Amino acid sequence: MLKCLNSIQFNFSIRFLIKICGLLLFYGTGQAEILTEMRVFSDSFISPYFEATEKTHYQFVGAHLKSVSNSEDIFNMDVSGGLAVGSPLMNYLNISELYFKIKQDSQNSIYIGRKKMLWSELDARWEMGVWEPIFEWNPLSPDRQGLTGFFYQLERRQFSLLLFGSPIFIPDQGPSFDIDDGKFVKGNPWFRRPPENVRLWDQITEIEYHYETPDQSKIVFQNSYGMQVAVGSSKGFKAQASYIYKPANQIAVGYDGSLDLAAQKGDVDLLPQSFYHSLIGLDITQKYENFRIGVSGLHDRPSQEKVFESKWTHSVFEDATMISPFVEWSNGTFGFNLQHLQMEGADVKEVGPMVDNSSRTPLSIRYPFKEAQQISLIGNFNFSKDRKWISKVSYLHSTLNEFDLIRLSSRIVASKLWSFFGEMQLLTAAEPSVENQNEIYQYVNNDRIMIGVAYAL
Repeated sequence: MLKCLNSIQFNFSIRFLIKICGLLLFYGTGQAEILTEMRVFSDSFISPYFEATEKTHYQFVGAHLKSVSNSEDIFNMDVSGGLAVGSPLMNYLNISELYFKIKQDSQNSIYIGRKKMLWSELDARWEMGVWEPIFEWNPLSPDRQGLTGFFYQLERRQFSLLLFGSPIFIPDQGPSFDIDDGKFVKGNPWFRRPPENVRLWDQITEIEYHYETPDQSKIVFQNSYGMQVAVGSSKGFKAQASYIYKPANQIAVGYDGSLDLAAQKGDVDLLPQSFYHSLIGLDITQKYENFRIGVSGLHDRPSQEKVFESKWTHSVFEDATMISPFVEWSNGTFGFNLQHLQMEGADVKEVGPMVDNSSRTPLSIRYPFKEAQQISLIGNFNFSKDRKWISKVSYLHSTLNEFDLIRLSSRIVASKLWSFFGEMQLLTAAEPSVENQNEIYQYVNNDRIMIGVAYAL
């Protein structure tokens, strides 16, 4: 019944990151070359069955600030945000990267802040949010974000070492939501609201929700540590092994409820909690001229430490083992990518006083899907120094989870200052069940088209 709440995230952890962002911007922008782009765009939901919100068209004003590629500046960033006109729940801020770089010599570097690293090919290619957190303002098009902490990197010709440690935890950033008078506000089509009433004994019973916020310091200030060792070269054969122990990027949600028969009203309390897990990753890749092939494996072991008191009904996550072979080719103008994902384990069961013998799916599900294949076609056409067209179309299919997702993105750079961009997403999916646990079906009616224009400052 409450499966749609598995996208609940901690707004206060994002506010904490925004404060850090402000400090770094104040001290770092004077020492960095930042590319700034202003954007105006429109997002439209085109499915005839769309009913997530009353509006189907949203207008945005936004900006994107990003450091120059391969910059040697001390301060680096990749931050974007947007304001939705008349729809505050659609506002977003994506702090993908924000860090200081201290390069001691040609082989040793230290990074402090939020930075993306290739910890796992599987996690990066599928944007599962297992290793690094993801930005899920639009869950059908997630964007990988970096871990936040201290990084040390040693790079030699055929060997590299990466060490990571952090006292700070920032989870996945999901769609915004709000609760007004016990009801989830119908203002964000990407946040799937739980039912407002249920039928008990042939009577419609209203549900009122209460969202309990845990101690902020206990959530944000949690330790993480990890390391990676790699041998070989990205231009030929390369193998890397990674390990990390950290809080999971997804949040477990516990719930408790009571029923007032006289008032015919149900009260449901929701409590989000974080939990630790350990990850082991192994990647083996080979590059030959324009081809690159490889296989990536990942083992996710959630901690079984008790994080909920006995009164809360909650999900218990089992170990998951994932493997993803892939092949890609590119000549600089055209390219394609073919990859497969297979997951074993990853079962979820609910425990607690409100568990019954029904076949409903659990409240919290960690992975958007368990099996899939994806093919992507990429075009990069340069017409002149300041004019180019970049386009990508991908088809994602799952036999096990019974869905098909088509995604198209395109960007036309018309001049040094002006560019035009757009996106489209089309989804078909079968209803989930205990055997078919996935998040994709929630957005089956969220087909969309987005178009916009950007101006570089």
